[in-house]
Amino acid sequence: MDKFVKDILENRKLNAEKKAQDTLKRALYDKSFKSIYSKYKSLEIEKAKNEVYNKPFDNKKLEDPLNSLKKRLKELGLKYEDLSPSYTCKKCEDTGIYNNKECDCVKEIKSNELLKLSGLNFKPHTFAESNFSIFDNPEILKKFYSAMKSWCNTPTTIKNIIISGQSGVGKSFLLECMLSELIEQKKYVLYTTAFTLSQNLLKYHTTFDANKESIIAPYLDCDVLIIDDLGTEPIFKNVTEEYLYLILNQRTFEQKPVIISTNLSLENIKNRYGERIFSRLINKSLCKLFQIENRDLRLKKNN
Repeated sequence: MDKFVKDILENRKLNAEKKAQDTLKRALYDKSFKSIYSKYKSLEIEKAKNEVYNKPFDNKKLEDPLNSLKKRLKELGLKYEDLSPSYTCKKCEDTGIYNNKECDCVKEIKSNELLKLSGLNFKPHTFAESNFSIFDNPEILKKFYSAMKSWCNTPTTIKNIIISGQSGVGKSFLLECMLSELIEQKKYVLYTTAFTLSQNLLKYHTTFDANKESIIAPYLDCDVLIIDDLGTEPIFKNVTEEYLYLILNQRTFEQKPVIISTNLSLENIKNRYGERIFSRLINKSLCKLFQIENRDLRLKKNN
């Protein structure tokens, strides 16, 4: 588990536990509550001891003290639930481990952190915010958006999705919707513009210290890679083609999805990036291409 994830989880856990402790301390200043609480805790200890020695315990003995405890807390303007830590992740209780495996919340933390690093300094749109009235064929677009939402939620053999069209037809909006949905599904998602990706590939190429691998690792490790505006970035000789191919080839091998928006046609993608990259993106069995033209959606099959 990455150090920054551990730090976030540790802070969450400590804050939740401190808040519960502070609530208890505040309540214990009240003599009436303190008396009831002491009685209740004594009974809980008695119950625990009996369980260890397989002795019977009448749970009804806890009912009256517990009810009195809740009543007094209410009178003090407090809640019984606040005596226990309210962890951000209820499954792992902010430890990052659930059923001896890495908890889904770890991926969510990574995705949110990558979202900050991506330069997207605002909350991405969601499918619920979609407005189809500006398009010539809203019903077709609704079905398309529904299909993209389903793709985010359902395992499929389709790994690469390319959304093509001119500027202003909503490609970036759709990518944000998919990003939000994938993060909601606790996926580890990296969203990047093609320009940012290009700059990082150049940085990777010109770095020779211990931090080198950390530059490209997120593009390889994330569950889903989203690249917005492919084709608008500068092409660097001996950099762009080599390392973009490395990323796409490795992700194809590991069957990790890539979602791309672009203004380019298939022919232009091939001419700009070469046959090797084109073959990794446009794989007939793994890729779907969707083209939005003049605010009208058209599905292009890769035959």
